[in-house]
Amino acid sequence: MRGRLRAFLFPERGVLLPGPYAVVAAAGIALGIAVAVTEPLDRVEWALYDQYAGIAARGAPPAPGIVVIAVDEPSFAEIGLPWPWPRSVHATLVDQLAAAGARTIAFDILFDVPAPNPKDDATFAESIRRAGTVVLASDRALVEDRGYSLTQWTEPVPALAAAASAVGVVRIPYDPDRVIRRATLALEDRPTLALAMASREPGFTPPPRPDVPRLLRFNGESRRGILTFSYYQALDAAKSLPPGIFKNAHVLVGRSLAATTIDERADLFATPVAIQMPGVEVHATVLDALLRNRFIADPFASRGALLALCALAGALVAAALYKMGPMTASAGAGGAGLLLLEIGYLALARGHFRLPVVSPIVAIAGTYAATAAYRFALANRERRLIRRAFQHYVAKAIVDQMLNDPSRLKLGGEEYEVTVLFSDIEGFTTLSERLSPGELSSRLGRYFTEMLDELLAERGTLDKLIGDSIMVYFGCPIPDERHAHEACRGALAMQRRMLDLNERWAAEGLPQLRTRIGINTGRAVGGNMGTDTIFNYTILGDCVNLASRLEGVNKEYGTLILVGEDTWARVAGAFDARELDWIRVKGKARPVAIYELAAEAGALDAGRRALFVRYAEALALYRDARWREAADLFGSILASHPHDGPSRTLHERCAYYLEHAPEAWDGVHVMRTK
Repeated sequence: MRGRLRAFLFPERGVLLPGPYAVVAAAGIALGIAVAVTEPLDRVEWALYDQYAGIAARGAPPAPGIVVIAVDEPSFAEIGLPWPWPRSVHATLVDQLAAAGARTIAFDILFDVPAPNPKDDATFAESIRRAGTVVLASDRALVEDRGYSLTQWTEPVPALAAAASAVGVVRIPYDPDRVIRRATLALEDRPTLALAMASREPGFTPPPRPDVPRLLRFNGESRRGILTFSYYQALDAAKSLPPGIFKNAHVLVGRSLAATTIDERADLFATPVAIQMPGVEVHATVLDALLRNRFIADPFASRGALLALCALAGALVAAALYKMGPMTASAGAGGAGLLLLEIGYLALARGHFRLPVVSPIVAIAGTYAATAAYRFALANRERRLIRRAFQHYVAKAIVDQMLNDPSRLKLGGEEYEVTVLFSDIEGFTTLSERLSPGELSSRLGRYFTEMLDELLAERGTLDKLIGDSIMVYFGCPIPDERHAHEACRGALAMQRRMLDLNERWAAEGLPQLRTRIGINTGRAVGGNMGTDTIFNYTILGDCVNLASRLEGVNKEYGTLILVGEDTWARVAGAFDARELDWIRVKGKARPVAIYELAAEAGALDAGRRALFVRYAEALALYRDARWREAADLFGSILASHPHDGPSRTLHERCAYYLEHAPEAWDGVHVMRTK
């Protein structure tokens, strides 16, 4: 089972496939969701919601038709009485507000204890009865202990309750982080203070399920989102306030103190728009939400809806990341997170509904982390594949380059311009006859090691070793504009290393050997050739065949390094060489010029340079079919350079043509063997 899963997730070639990617992405989404629905992340979600709500409320006008009368520090200073104020003071306020045309008057103050002076309660009750629009407050206290749970209601004194038009509950639930973001409109079938006020509006229809908490849409910070005046100002509105300020207004009276001065506690609460907001302003906000239907919709309040949103966000991002490369995937995931942050704000500010942001972002992060880790694992597998496939026959610099950027290695057949080098040991049969198989293997291993050291140092790629032959190509699998130069330098280095080997072998009594090299440049297809399970990275093309033929052509001319005309066209000026001949190899119609590579530019000694000049003169006579003159000049060269193979070959050819003149002469020698 484990093996099948590994084979499914990690295919042989390390290719990113849709099926395994989808499984990994699903695991990442699940991991992200598991983290997203934890309590710490839930707190972060709501903290971000608070930031959105605060920004959305900036600059908003106060709630229309609602006024708060604040029991605040200036009022204590002006009235000059300790708390609780005599209820006759509240009676005066009610009379003033009723006379000013207030629609409703609500007290966010508990009058649960009879006044020290019974006449005060009677006076206050009479004012409440005359106004006919006063709503008083009740509260519920929940006492829990190990053995019992007790609910206790705090009600207005009977005389005041009987005079009031309604009694509303002032208890507002906190969220788990003790921030008030939502309101419950009814508690044990009792209306809240705001619902009791709103219900007096003609044509008002209470929202369904008033016991379900609803998110509030706050108008702004304390004393800005709700029009607020001090208590003492309302007592003398004609002098202190604009005329008609209470006309048809819903008025709420309550504490708005910055310090704990009443009943040993301050009536202040944390909300999304204020660290401390008086409870009376919270009730005013709930009333505004009821009258103008300004609740914030919360379609993802249920756990199932939230999970579905997270899964959808993760799936969409996973699908998008599949088409991206590893570098752009991180930017894509980050961009998706930023986009979600912006959409979350716009949903609240413009659409007036809450779109969870942190949870989907965590799901996206889980998706990205899982898929990125999977891509990394695949890349490591691909790196191991590349290293395993190439480290024994590709230059280390090329292997490192492929590992740093595997996209540059295109397996399966890609066209390249390459330079191909074939080499073969002349006289290897003689050597093999004198050594045992073990000794022969050891000598050949040393030869291959030293030759390949030179070739791989020039960024060559080993294709194969056949007997004593080496095939190496340059410019593939990593394209390299200097491939022809690298091949020529590698060939010259091989000949220098061969001199060292011959010295050592001579000391051991072994025969001297020569390495023949053929080099050619052209277009070839490089890639993994074979089956899905058995393959070899190699190159195919006509240029490969010609390079192999050129290695063999060395036999006829007595040379060590021959390069084709396409190679010479790319390296002329960087090396010294002489043009030997025009040949037409067996099976090919087009003739090619061949060159004997001698040294890097400037390294050729004067004697050999003079030889090359005289050879070029003789070659020109030969191509003009001036056999006698060419033969004489080639003979002269051999007199001073008796071991010059090309001069000997063409001298013999001239002598033959003097006896057997060709019927049609184009200067091209046709090779009879491969």
